[in-house]
Amino acid sequence: MRQDAAKGAEDVFRFPTLSDSHKRSITISLSLLDERLLEIEEIARGREVRSVFLHEVNRLTGSQRKKLLTEAARMREILTDLKETLGLEAKDVDLSKEVWAASNAFWEVLVETESKYMRRYGEIPAGLGKYLDPKIKELINGLAILSEIASCLLIVPGTIKCYIS
Repeated sequence: MRQDAAKGAEDVFRFPTLSDSHKRSITISLSLLDERLLEIEEIARGREVRSVFLHEVNRLTGSQRKKLLTEAARMREILTDLKETLGLEAKDVDLSKEVWAASNAFWEVLVETESKYMRRYGEIPAGLGKYLDPKIKELINGLAILSEIASCLLIVPGTIKCYIS
C-alpha cells in the first residue's frame, strides 16, 4: 500500500499545475535512476559478463548482495509513488531500435582503428595494415549486418518485413 494512502486524504499530494516540461524533466531523471537500479540488481544477483575484451568480476558478498537488492526495492517503491502521484509515464523501449542505433553508431570507431588512422600514434609495424585493415572491414560489415537484421520487423509469426534489403 502506498504511504500517502495510509496517511489520509488530507496528506495526499496533488499537483494539477505540473507542466509537461516539469513532468518530462522529472521522468528523464527518474528513468535514468530506474535503469541504474536494474543494472545494480543484475550485479547483486551475481552477474559476471564474460566476453573477448570484458571480464566482469563480481566480488560482492552474499550480505552485500542482499542489502543492495533490499535498498533497490525500497528505492523502486519511491519511484513508483512518484510516478503515480505526479502522473508520469513509463516509456516502451524498442530493443530492435537499440541494436540498430548501437550498430550504426559504432562503425566510425572501427574506421578510426584502420592502419591509416593509427599512424597518428606513430609509425605502424610493417604488415600491420595488411593484417588489421581487412579484419576491421569485416567487423564494420558485421555491424552493417546487425543493423539490417535489427531493422526487420516480425509482422506475423513466420513473416518478416525488412526496411533494408
